[in-house]
Amino acid sequence: MSQHRSDQHFPSNSNVLYIENVTYLIIDQVEQIKRELLMVSVKSIKFSSLYQKQPLSYSTGIEEFDKLLEAIGQPFRPGRIWELYGESGVGKTQLLHTLAVNFVCKYRDCRQVLFLDTKRDFDSRRIHQMLQDRHLDTDAIKSCMRAINVIYCASAESLIKALNNMIEQLSSGDDSIDQVKLVLIDSLVASFIFFRSAHERNMGRRWLNQLAMLMRTLAAQHGIAFVIGNLSMTIEDGAVDDDDDNEDYLTQCSPEAPEDGNLLGDYWDSVCTLSMAFELPDESNNDLRLLRILNNSFGIREGSCLLRITDAGVI
Repeated sequence: MSQHRSDQHFPSNSNVLYIENVTYLIIDQVEQIKRELLMVSVKSIKFSSLYQKQPLSYSTGIEEFDKLLEAIGQPFRPGRIWELYGESGVGKTQLLHTLAVNFVCKYRDCRQVLFLDTKRDFDSRRIHQMLQDRHLDTDAIKSCMRAINVIYCASAESLIKALNNMIEQLSSGDDSIDQVKLVLIDSLVASFIFFRSAHERNMGRRWLNQLAMLMRTLAAQHGIAFVIGNLSMTIEDGAVDDDDDNEDYLTQCSPEAPEDGNLLGDYWDSVCTLSMAFELPDESNNDLRLLRILNNSFGIREGSCLLRITDAGVI
C-alpha cells in the first residue's frame, strides 16, 4: 500500500533520498538506470510521432492560380475558408464552377463538392458543357456530375440550415455526406442583402456570426474547404445608402481602397483565411481576368496573376 507524503517532510534532494531508500541503490546507480531508460525510450519513439506529416494540399486545377497560392504561402488545403470578391458580371460564378469541375475531375472517386446556390442560377448544363469541352468520355462526365451536389438556398435561414444539416450528418457518421470536402457558396451577399435596414441590423450580425461558427466547425473538425463568391461594390456604384445607419458597411468602401468594397461589413474580414479580388485588368482583352490577393492570414498579403475565361472554364 502506497502512502502519501508531504513535500515538507523531505529535504531539497528528497527525490534522490527517497529513491535510494526504496531501491537501496546509490546515486551513481540511479543515474545509470536513468540513462539506460532514456536510451530505450528514445529508440522507441518514431519520427511520425514527433513531426507532423506533410499537410494534404489540393490543386485548384488552374496552373497560374496554384503558383500564386504557393508564392503567398497558402496552398489549397482542407479546412481553409476563402473569399472571392468581384463586381457583377466579372466571372466569379464561372471561376467557382471551374473550381468545382476541376476538383471532381481529380478527386471524384473519394471527394465530392457541395455547391450552395443563393442566386438560383446554377446551371447543370453549363457544368456538362465544361466537362465535354475537356474531351472526357461519357462515363467520366456522369461520374463528375454525380460528384457535384447542389442545394438552392433562397434565404439566410436556409443557408444556415444546410450547413447545420451537414454537421449533424457528419457527426452521426452519415456516409452520404462524408465525401463532401469542398463547399462553394455563390453568394453570401444575395442572402445578406435583406438585412440591410436599420432595424434588422442585429439580425444580420447574428446571422453572420452563426454562419461563421458553422463554417469554422466544418473546416476545423471535418477538414472541409470553403470558397465563397461575394459581390463587391464602391460607394460610387451605389452599394449602400448615404446615411448613418450604413456606417458599418461604408467602412470597407473607403476612398483608400474603393475597389475592394464589400457589403458584409468589418466583421466578415476576420472570418476568411484568404480574400481575393477577381476583376478586369487594364488590358482590353475581354477574356483576361486579374486575380489579386486582398488579405492572407497565413502568409504574404500581396500578389496577383492573370487568368483567362474559356468555354472549358477559367484557365
